[in-house]
Amino acid sequence: MLMGIDDVLALAKTPQEREEMKERLLRLMEMRDEDIDFSDIPKITDFSRFRRAKPHFDAMREHNRKVEAERERRKAINETY
Repeated sequence: MLMGIDDVLALAKTPQEREEMKERLLRLMEMRDEDIDFSDIPKITDFSRFRRAKPHFDAMREHNRKVEAERERRKAINETY
């Protein structure tokens, strides 16, 4: 789920912090991709620890299916009473 500007600004603790965050976000939104400096990000050359994500997604899909089935089962039980 993506956060909107209002969601981010809600994290501010003070009105002053909220205004500062809003100004920074607006500056970032105006920035073009070509203007972003990536020079301080190290280049990845060793991919040996990379793993395929598919097994994790399959496990999450199965978990979500079970949760949804339990939710539907409880809903059906509550509707019978």
